[in-house]
Amino acid sequence: MIDSLILVTPTVTIAAFRDRHTTALRPEREKPMSSHVRSRLSLALVVALAVLTAFTLGVLVGPPAAEAQKKKVLNIAAKEPDTLDPHMSILGQSQAIARFMHRGLTRFAIRDGKVTTAEVDPDLAESWTLSPEGTIWTFKLKKGVQFHKGFGELTAEDVKFSFERQISRAPGTRFGVNLEVIKSIEVVDPHTVQIALKSFDPIFLLRMVGYQQGYIVSKKAAEKYGEQFKWNPVGTGPFYFDRHSPREKVVLKAFDKYHLGRPSIDEVNYFDVPEDSTKLIGLEKGTFDLLYPEAVTADFADQVKKMGAVIDKRGPGTQERFYINMTAKPFDDIRVRKAFMHAIDRKAIKETMYPGGLARVAPSCVPPGYFGHIPMNFPEHNPALAKKLLAEAGHPNGFTIKNYFISKSFFYPKVLTLAQEQLKQVGIIVELQVVEHATFHENIRKNLNPFVLYGGTRLPDADPWLSLFFDSKEIPDPATGNKGTNFAHYRAIDDLLAAGRVERDVKKRAAIYAEAQKRIERDLVCLPISDLAGQWARNPKRVSTPFDPEYGEFSLHYSYNYPEMLKVLN
Repeated sequence: MIDSLILVTPTVTIAAFRDRHTTALRPEREKPMSSHVRSRLSLALVVALAVLTAFTLGVLVGPPAAEAQKKKVLNIAAKEPDTLDPHMSILGQSQAIARFMHRGLTRFAIRDGKVTTAEVDPDLAESWTLSPEGTIWTFKLKKGVQFHKGFGELTAEDVKFSFERQISRAPGTRFGVNLEVIKSIEVVDPHTVQIALKSFDPIFLLRMVGYQQGYIVSKKAAEKYGEQFKWNPVGTGPFYFDRHSPREKVVLKAFDKYHLGRPSIDEVNYFDVPEDSTKLIGLEKGTFDLLYPEAVTADFADQVKKMGAVIDKRGPGTQERFYINMTAKPFDDIRVRKAFMHAIDRKAIKETMYPGGLARVAPSCVPPGYFGHIPMNFPEHNPALAKKLLAEAGHPNGFTIKNYFISKSFFYPKVLTLAQEQLKQVGIIVELQVVEHATFHENIRKNLNPFVLYGGTRLPDADPWLSLFFDSKEIPDPATGNKGTNFAHYRAIDDLLAAGRVERDVKKRAAIYAEAQKRIERDLVCLPISDLAGQWARNPKRVSTPFDPEYGEFSLHYSYNYPEMLKVLN
C-alpha cells in the first residue's frame, strides 16, 4: 500500500504537502479564537488530512523504517530558521536550532536534577579567574575541543573573533549590546583568553553562556564562508550541520568529536511546518517526535493530552507586550498613550489566548524570575476614560492607523486582532496588513508601526532585558542601519542602566532596576500582556528527556538546553 503511494506521488515533497493542506486551513487559523476554529473544521477534512499525513509524510520524511530504527533519528516540526549563524537572528526557531550546533564558554548549571538559568558551569572554558579589581577575566579553554567539519581545535582566537564581530556590530549581528561591557580581548596563548571590562559586571559569566551573544563560532569557517556562513555554520556543539533543503528541512548529524561525548541520536531532521494543526497531526501519527508550536492555546494543549503526548514547560518563559513609540504622533502625547492602555483589556486577551494556567497576566515590563523584577501598575481597562483622554488630546472621534504591519506567525495575528477590536471600541481604528514574519521584523525596525507588539526572552536579569528594549542605543534607525529593539524610542533610563552595570552591591542593583521600572510606569511606553512558559510538545514513547516536563529545566533557547541528552526510544 505504501509502495503504491510512492509510485503515484514520486515528486511530492514535504513543502508541497504542507502548502497544499495548510492553505486550506490558514483562513480559519487566522481568526482570533482557535478553539472555535478547530470546531468548525469538518471531520472529513481532518480525517483526509490525517490519512494523507500518515502515508505521505510517513513515506517522505526520511530513511526507510528499518534504517530509521537502526539510526536514531529525531524528527522535529517547527518553522524554518532564517539563518544558522547564531549571532544573527532573534527569531525563536533560529535560536532553537542554534543550541544543537553551538556552545559557549559557560553553560546553564544543572542542580538537583534541574537546569537553572541563574548559575553557570564550565563548558568550552575549563576554568576562569577574576582580577581583584573585578575587571579582568581570564578564561582557560578546554584542550582538544574540536570544531565541526575539520575546522580544527577551538582556540582563544575563535573566542576573540566571536565576541569582536558582535561588539563591532558586524552586519547582521544582533546581540552586540550585551557585550558592550567589554573593553578589550587579548589572546594570551592558544588556550588562554583575557577579557578586560570597562567596569565590573555582576552578570558577566551569564553573558558567556552559550546563548545568543555567548556562542563561539569558528573564525576560520566564518572568514572562509563570509555571508554564506549563515548556511554553513561551524560550531562545537553536539550536532553539526549537514544540509538545508529550503522550505523543507534542515538536517543535522551527530558530532563524533563533541567534547562532552557523542550524542546517542544520530540525526535530527528539523522540518519546516508552519501550521500547528499540521504539526499535531504529524505528532499523533508518529511522523514528528517534537513540536515547536506557534502558540500553545488551550485547544492545542487539549489535543496533545488526548493523544498521550506531553508538553515540556520551561521558565522564565516569554512575555508578550506592546511598546508605544513616544516620538510618533499621536502617541507623542502621553494622554494618547494612556488612552491606548485604558482601551486594552489585558486579562481578556490573556484568557482568550491562554485560559487558566497556560499563562498569567504580566505584572511588569521586566518578567517575574528576572533579577530586578518588581510589580508595576498599569492603567486599568476603562474604555470610557480612554475616550475622555482622547477627546482631551484633540481626538474626540478617535483616529485611524493605516498600514499597520503584523506578523502572520506565532501569537502575533491573534493577539493583535483581539487588541484591534478593543481599540476600535474607543475610536482607534487599526488597519492591519498581515505579512511574513521576516517582513514584520524588517518593518518594525523601519519604525513603520507607531506601537509594536513583541515577544521574546533574554538572559534573566534586568540589565540585558532593559538594555535591549529601553536603552537609547537600541532605538531602531533606518538612517544609521541600527536594528535595535527599543521600539518605544525611550531615553529616560540610560543613566540607571549605566549605574546598574557598575554596581556591585546586590541590593543597590535591585533598587536601580526598581527605579527604572517606575520611570517606565510613569512614562507609559510599555504595556505587558502575558507571561507564559516556553513549551514544546513531545511524544514520550519516542523521545525521553532526563528532566521533568513541569519546569524540570529552565531555558532561554526556545528549545532544550541540552539536546544531546534527549534519547530516541525506538
